Formats: sequence, C-alpha cells, structure tokens
Amino acid sequence: MALFDQISKDIMSAMKARDAMRLDALRNVKKYLLEEKTRPGANNEVTDEAALKIMQKLAKQGRESAALFVQNNRQDLADNELAQVGCD
Repeated sequence: MALFDQISKDIMSAMKARDAMRLDALRNVKKYLLEEKTRPGANNEVTDEAALKIMQKLAKQGRESAALFVQNNRQDLADNELAQVGCD
C-alpha cells in the first residue's frame, strides 16, 4: 500500500478513535502530499520516496518550531509540536 493511501486510511482510524492530535498531524501531512500530487508534472501521483521526503521535512520543521517555542518559554506550544512530530 502506498504511503498516501496509508495516511488516508490512518485519518479514518484517527477519526473513529477521536484522536484529535493524531488527526491534525495526519491531515497536515496529507495536505502537503496532495500539493505534491497536483503539482505540474506529477501525473496526479506521489511516490513513496517523495512522500518520505515531505514527511521528513515536516518533522524537521516541527522539531525546529518546538525548539523556538522552548526558547520563548512556551512549553505548551513546544509539547504540541513534538506530539505531532511523534517525539516524546
């Protein structure tokens, strides 16, 4: 199963479980994957390799945002970012 399809399936399971944090993170990833899928020259598909690169980029951005939030004494926002990235 392609990563794009797996993320769509995981969104449904997060909705059923009423897991808001996981649902928000998955929807954010899917948004970027849809943008990649619809860009010119993508032939309406996103490869697993491209999907992994996008998810790695989003994880890095989340960790960087969390570090900035910690520097600005906003641990609540840092915790939220780290939870979406999947860090403890």
